[in-house]
Amino acid sequence: MSETNPKHTWLNGHIVPWADSTIHVSSDAVLRGASVFEGIRAYRAGDSDDLLIFRARDHMKRLFGTSMRVLRIDIPYSADQLIEAMADLLRANEVHEDAHLRVVAYFDEVTWGKDADATTGAYILAYPRPRGARYEKGVRCMVSTWRRPSENAMSPRVKASANYLNSRVAMVDAQMKGFDMPILLNESGKVAEGAGQNLFIVRDGVVVTPTKTQAILEGITRDTVLRLAAQLELPVQEREVDPTELYVAEEAFFAGTAAEVMPIVEIDHYPVGGGQRGPVTRQLQAAYDDLVCGRAQAPDGWRVSTYAKTTVA
Repeated sequence: MSETNPKHTWLNGHIVPWADSTIHVSSDAVLRGASVFEGIRAYRAGDSDDLLIFRARDHMKRLFGTSMRVLRIDIPYSADQLIEAMADLLRANEVHEDAHLRVVAYFDEVTWGKDADATTGAYILAYPRPRGARYEKGVRCMVSTWRRPSENAMSPRVKASANYLNSRVAMVDAQMKGFDMPILLNESGKVAEGAGQNLFIVRDGVVVTPTKTQAILEGITRDTVLRLAAQLELPVQEREVDPTELYVAEEAFFAGTAAEVMPIVEIDHYPVGGGQRGPVTRQLQAAYDDLVCGRAQAPDGWRVSTYAKTTVA
């Protein structure tokens, strides 16, 4: 076991040692990438030892109500069981700092010619995940030549593992060309999102993001940012975004579970906001931090305690 790996996973109802956490090479998850997942964050609650799992129920709603529904995956665990399993796994791995969880539902071994009868399973991974320097420094991006999958191929609103091969090739391409991350367009040539993050720009003081029908994931962090912007009385537009708007934006940032609210400081060698994160991005970052760490009021059920085992409003 690598020193960087956690001690345990949660696999099909049990806390399992890392080295024993396996599925068969003939599973559909391995052969075809036939799985769906959610990435979820847990944050340390201020100066306490508790960890708050952020918007776990909304992640489970998307997992069960969109991704599993479209791919017709039916697992023998409920959303509540998976949320409890997340907390169990964080405790088993003795995680007390900011963490990242991945909940995966997958198709297992298939009898050839009977794909509809495939068995299914689920597993959860949990890692400590401290915040990186990019949260303040920002990232350099390029507009990728790779396009997001279209709605009639494999909908980007389905958080399917196989969709992320598209993200991987775009990310590797960007990094080989000297950038940090790609920005992908949809099949109509409009701005979609990053490799695994929704995209926002600021133009004339207005926070702008592509609509849900622009080949994007219906992001939970995206929704959080839109709600925070409304609370901060920032003007917001959800609309089509032309690629050249990226070059003339006052600010730009990604929003995602892993990315959180991440500034974009350069796009295709065009500096954004003077090459540093702008005031709107800073304002949204501060509000996001207060929300996820328990310092600000949140809607019911948005924060689930790991160690106190109670829901924190």
